[in-house]
Amino acid sequence: MVRAFPRVAAWLAVCLLLAAGAARADSLSLVGGGTVNGSFVYDATNNSIVSFDFTTTAGGGFGNESYVGPSVAAGSGGTIVTNQDGDQVFSFVAAQSDGTVDELDIVISCNGVVNCAQQATTGNSFAITSGPNFFGLPSCPNNGTATGYCIPSGLQNQVPGGLSGDLIGPGNYITITDPTCPSTDSCYTFTLATASTGTVFNGGGGGSTGMPEPSTLLLSALGLGGLALKRFYA
Repeated sequence: MVRAFPRVAAWLAVCLLLAAGAARADSLSLVGGGTVNGSFVYDATNNSIVSFDFTTTAGGGFGNESYVGPSVAAGSGGTIVTNQDGDQVFSFVAAQSDGTVDELDIVISCNGVVNCAQQATTGNSFAITSGPNFFGLPSCPNNGTATGYCIPSGLQNQVPGGLSGDLIGPGNYITITDPTCPSTDSCYTFTLATASTGTVFNGGGGGSTGMPEPSTLLLSALGLGGLALKRFYA
């Protein structure tokens, strides 16, 4: 029994490290109150949205909503457009239980590189952009020559032409994992997160580094577990 304890402890350490490296969906705060969390599956080869699943909590004039697709409901679906400054916009529109159609927009910083999400690799991240209030019609922040309205990261009620909106706060990310889509080998899950992992892409192919990639955590965990066992039986 006593000799078995170090073995159990070693495997427990491995499990804890694996749990720390698992992908998780964080709740991102909305500027006007409430939260949004969830993820979507992105096909980098075709630059398209495969599926999505988001939920919101009440705040800023919005109720408890869900955005799930693809859906047969009228007006529901996911599209990809490009802001005037080159930032990439993932737009999710879904019919709600009260009969309205609402919109969730996730915008990633591309620094002028069109469709920069196609640079996605497992274990890394994209930064989510944030901007001024919807009603201020913010100009595009990353290009001094661009003018006009840029789509911000946030929610809109009753689209098209919604009369109210709420923004996703600054300092948030989408993290990248591989869901192994059967249709392509370039299919990824983009998950809302409050912290980055791996390299934070900025449109130019790289940026700051964050937490180790899940594969790195896995190798570290196995290595530590093996070292503990080796020392015990030496």
